[in-house]
Parts: sequence; C-alpha cells; structure tokens
Amino acid sequence: MTTGPNSAQSAIDFVLQLWQQHQGAISRALLANEADPAARQDLKQDIFLALHQAAGRLQAVELPRAYLFRIVHNVTVDHIARAQRHKWQPLDDEIQQSLLDDCPSEQLDEQQQSQQLMQAVRRLSPANRQVILLAMEDLDAPEIADILQISHGAVRVRLNRAKTELMELMQNGR
Repeated sequence: MTTGPNSAQSAIDFVLQLWQQHQGAISRALLANEADPAARQDLKQDIFLALHQAAGRLQAVELPRAYLFRIVHNVTVDHIARAQRHKWQPLDDEIQQSLLDDCPSEQLDEQQQSQQLMQAVRRLSPANRQVILLAMEDLDAPEIADILQISHGAVRVRLNRAKTELMELMQNGR
C-alpha cells in the first residue's frame, strides 16, 4: 500500500463510505447501548474518531464490515465501562414516552414495540446484548466470532442465551 496524501484521502473516503453504508446499524447499536441522547452523540463521535484513526488499516483488511463492527464494539465497551464508573443515568422512560406522544397513531404502535425491544436489549447482560445486536444486523456467526474474538461455538451459545433472556424480558415487560 502506498503512502502519501492520495492514499490517506482514499482511506478517509473509504471510511466515510463504510460509515454511510452502515450508519443504520451503528445507530441501532448506539440506541441499544445508550439511552441518553447526549451521551449517545458522544459515543457516536468517539466511534467515528476511532474509525478515522484506523482508516488505513480498515481499508486494508479483508473484511472491513467486521472490522468496523469490532471498532464499534470496542468503543462501546469502553463507553459502558466509563459510564459505570461515572454512574450516568439513562433516559427516563417517561421522557421517552412523552417524545413518542407527538407521533401519529399509525406509527406509535411500531415505535412502542421498537422502544420495548430496545429497553429489553438494554437490560440484557453486556455479552448477550453485544451478540444479539450483531445478529440483528444480519452478521453471521463467523463474522460475530471475528468481531468479538471468540469461537463460533461461543457465539452460538451466547445467541441462544441472549434470545432466551430477551424473550423473558419482553414477556415480563408487557
């Protein structure tokens, strides 16, 4: 790989393109891991900075999507660890509900279901939450194993546990 202004710019362009392609998945991961909008925005900026710093490596890897999700995972884990040390308070359910009250009634049911799912996902253990989020983004077991740096078998076990825990949380939440 050549170095210089053009290769650096192409790496940044590659990261921007990858960011745009997977912005929805990144946003869903952020929403599932952070309820506070301001903290979520900080986390988003931290992820983008980490991607920018890894632009050259990201462009050179064989599976850039998996590498992107590894960066998202690592930055999110660091964020959660910092949040636990600082005891940040999640967004109050009443505030979330008041924000939803302004939505048209047709969209309200779907949004409430999405909200319930995200609340349940937030209550999952960190290991289960991360594996279920990646699975919800249509990543397969080998990709998830690569991102989390665990075996395929461990991914399958965590997915089964996560699905069971999520179903229980959804049933108890209703």
